[in-house]
Amino acid sequence: MLQVSDTIASAQDVDTQIGTTLDSFSSHDLTGIANSSLMNRIDSKFLLPMDSLLKVLNACSSYYSVLKIDGVSVFQYDNMYFDTTELNFYNHHHNRKLNRFKVRHRHYADAGTSYLEVKFKNNKGRTIKNRRIAERDEKIALSTNVDFLHSNGITCAESLIPTQQVDYKRISLANDAQRERLTLDLNVNFTSTDEQSKQNYLLSDFYIAELKQEKLDRQSPFYQLMRKMSIRSKGFSKYCMGHALTNSKNIKNNRFKANIISLNNGAR
Repeated sequence: MLQVSDTIASAQDVDTQIGTTLDSFSSHDLTGIANSSLMNRIDSKFLLPMDSLLKVLNACSSYYSVLKIDGVSVFQYDNMYFDTTELNFYNHHHNRKLNRFKVRHRHYADAGTSYLEVKFKNNKGRTIKNRRIAERDEKIALSTNVDFLHSNGITCAESLIPTQQVDYKRISLANDAQRERLTLDLNVNFTSTDEQSKQNYLLSDFYIAELKQEKLDRQSPFYQLMRKMSIRSKGFSKYCMGHALTNSKNIKNNRFKANIISLNNGAR
């Protein structure tokens, strides 16, 4: 029988292997690449099993550099998403509404900096992100930056409330020649903000890869790797999946059921 100490040791071994593999990459910092922001982009998302991570990293090492700051290449991201009490942003996404928004507060735990962000998905399939440096406290950041929200199309700024916490570890890769970024999000933890039925869901057996490009290019090294592994891109909004997995209220989730089934077959 596997003991708790063995489980901890195994997790530490995996972390060590990830660190060793990332050390084999060339590295960049936040100012060292031309495509560091890609605030206007096409996103392609992939859901992959955790046991593929080292294989994927090794395959990417010839094409991508890794973000490294002060020797760290796996970073903690803490995100709080805001919505109306009727979950308008969630429902717009579920109902495939074009020209839709999401609002979140993102805290970079390792750097100690926070931003309030507005993400806009237009009717061309492009993701456009605007952000402003903000206070660490999510509610204060929201209340003191209403002008920023209004200027970026959020007409309901005054009625927004925290609705979903999403935290994870992120590895950020970049292919500067093809002007693309690849992020790998591990140990994604969804937590509802409903105090009466607060639930969380840890995505332990899968990780989320997001390929961010100026324009869709399926000749990308990562796209080609996914093709060889027979893994197709799929819609996977962390915000919407968080609600679908943790919200006990009677919300629509038909659009996300395929992802829910995949996760429940292998995640906890």
